[in-house]
Amino acid sequence: MLSLLGRLGVPRCHRTDVAGQVWLTAWESWPRFDPKRGRPERWLNAITVHVASHYHERMRRRREELVDLIELADPAPDAFAAMESDSIRTGTIDAVNELDPKLRFVLVAHDLDGIPMAQVAEGAGLPLSTLYKRRAKAIGALRDIIELRVTTEDLARTVKSR
Repeated sequence: MLSLLGRLGVPRCHRTDVAGQVWLTAWESWPRFDPKRGRPERWLNAITVHVASHYHERMRRRREELVDLIELADPAPDAFAAMESDSIRTGTIDAVNELDPKLRFVLVAHDLDGIPMAQVAEGAGLPLSTLYKRRAKAIGALRDIIELRVTTEDLARTVKSR
């Protein structure tokens, strides 16, 4: 059907949508199909031609309104954003390094290096369930470390501003 739609001039990017409309139309008109009048292939081809012609008709009537160009902000981060990003990255690495080595191993291997858990388990010689438990503990511990740092920094800012 997609090749027929191509021969009927439907652009490749719209063929699957038009094919879906063909199947919907066929499903809706199935009760009216009479096998005595012709084979199902011919009936489906006729529906395909009909839907493709309606597609072309709609495309001829489609109107696009051109608008003025929109001014976009500079996509490059400013110096402050770059420094803040570096600070967050450094803080996260420091927090990961504070984790228990057993927990850090699973978190780094799976979440940072992208190694599947089954492969990490095989390499470490541990059951998969153990590694999933350690990963959950590592994420919780990492969250606690970061929350403690944020709380400490907020407290330091409050004392400093007085």
